[in-house]
Amino acid sequence: MISAIDRKKIAKLVLTTSDDNILEKIKSLISTEKNAEQNGFIEKYNKEIDKAVAKIRGGKFYTQEEAESLLAAWEKE
Repeated sequence: MISAIDRKKIAKLVLTTSDDNILEKIKSLISTEKNAEQNGFIEKYNKEIDKAVAKIRGGKFYTQEEAESLLAAWEKE
């Protein structure tokens, strides 16, 4: 775990350095983390789409009229 003192040192280094190499490496680390988060989201989204397609192909879906009837019945409760 990084201490508050270390965090302050790192922040000071980033704000005061003129070494572009250090800044590029930090930028690369941040970029890699963002890409990993996006890939996780995309994987989850694609799995949800695949599940929905499988349900539809299996006949497990409601028509617009059925959905409206279910909604109307739910609203009456």
